[in-house]
Amino acid sequence: MFKLNVLTPEKKAVYDQEITEVTVPARSGEMTILPGHSPLITTLGTGVFKYKVKGQDRTHKALLSWGYCEVNPTGVNTLAEFIQYESEVVADKAQLEHKAAEKKLATEVLTDSEFESTQAEAEKAYGAMELLKH
Repeated sequence: MFKLNVLTPEKKAVYDQEITEVTVPARSGEMTILPGHSPLITTLGTGVFKYKVKGQDRTHKALLSWGYCEVNPTGVNTLAEFIQYESEVVADKAQLEHKAAEKKLATEVLTDSEFESTQAEAEKAYGAMELLKH
């Protein structure tokens, strides 16, 4: 059995779900994990997260933002700062948030922490738009 767990500070987004594959937005790029994958721990970036439940043809998709992913012989455990499902994305709002964050990054003088938080906002908004494209 290969199980998936996705936890955020607010909720158990996926808990003990038997899967056939999962794709995570690893910091170094997209990573697809299948049963039998070598054990590893990696950091997550912001991007589209996909998984297939055993016995279903549908691919479940969400936007994940920052965290950690552990792969072990029994499955995948993911701790993420943020998760947003396709059904929760409002395309127009994501586009406006992305433009506003990009403008702020390009035109304002920001402290390091302001820059990091604005960059994270831009990545989340862009990721939400990408989620709708997949």
